[in-house]
Amino acid sequence: MIKDTLYYKNAYLDNFETTVKECIEENGKIKVVLEETAFYPEGGGQPSDIGIINNIKVLKVEEKAGKIYHYVEKEIPVNKEVKCKIDFDKRFLNMQNHTAEHIVSGLICRKFNSTNVGFHIGSDFVTIDFNVTLSNEELKEIELQANEAIYKNIEIKTNLYTNEEASNMNYRSKIDLKEDVRLIEIPGYDVCACCGIHVARTGEIGIIKLVKIEKYKSGVRIYMLAGSKALEDYDNKYEQVSKISSLLSLKLDEVYTGVKALSKEIEELKKEKNSLKEIIFEQEISNLDKQENIIIEKENLDMKDMKNYCEKLKTKSEKISAVVSNGRFIMMSDTEDLKLILEDLKTKLDLQGGGNSQMVQGMIKCETKKLIELI
Repeated sequence: MIKDTLYYKNAYLDNFETTVKECIEENGKIKVVLEETAFYPEGGGQPSDIGIINNIKVLKVEEKAGKIYHYVEKEIPVNKEVKCKIDFDKRFLNMQNHTAEHIVSGLICRKFNSTNVGFHIGSDFVTIDFNVTLSNEELKEIELQANEAIYKNIEIKTNLYTNEEASNMNYRSKIDLKEDVRLIEIPGYDVCACCGIHVARTGEIGIIKLVKIEKYKSGVRIYMLAGSKALEDYDNKYEQVSKISSLLSLKLDEVYTGVKALSKEIEELKKEKNSLKEIIFEQEISNLDKQENIIIEKENLDMKDMKNYCEKLKTKSEKISAVVSNGRFIMMSDTEDLKLILEDLKTKLDLQGGGNSQMVQGMIKCETKKLIELI
């Protein structure tokens, strides 16, 4: 942790002027070191800032061995004075997400005596991992309490303590820290050692939405949205539900029951359709004469129907029964080694597939009549 950086002095600083101290090309990538910087480097689950240095794109920022490296699109001369601008929309969303994570983790760790074992701000969701299991009902309660923290608009405190001072304090930390400890405190909700950057007050988060929970290793992974991302997600889902309600001529609060009834109706129609197909298949096959090898070409059968049809077709064939539909084929036999026959067909025709001695299936890329002739 570099203490005297501009992003620690003012997390809301989005532009500044400074001087380039180093410009290094390494493995085809260019990185620069600035005399001072407000660009936050990737760390602790929080992505780095992006932006521009003298209109040159900053692609990512990382800290290594006490230096902050800015990866840029092209070289910038050393000792050059530069104007820097941070993509503050992305920065602020990261600040909202990180602060929201503190509130949620603080609540869960305190209530369930658990530990946050993973945290990552992704492009779609924030994920937080815990070494404890939670129910959907418990997650809902945590979400309500987390949003209550937002309504209270609590001031977030950041303080730096020596290791000795911090040793007498109660706070969350994933590692045993050997240096000065930077503590982020959200009174009543969390005290945590953290090197990230956060909003000044909880009200700036806007909203916290805990989207879903899933089993992860011996605990759970929670998917979270906060700030503008949570609002965007709500807008998208509301739009989808509105379109469904309009399509089905239902009120918004009737969509679930309407779709559930429609789903049941579709299942009943599928059963009816399958029964009718059975009758049609049996009628068609009953009209066929007994043959040594028989192959039928039909349109628009899925593989399940092809298999069913071919099974019934075996009653009319002495050796091989086969069905071809929409560029796919299936063959069955109780007397011939179809695996050997398929390998032979592959040498003569443009097709691919596999199976065993009694059944093979695959794709045919040549004319169907050529396959029929060979069988």
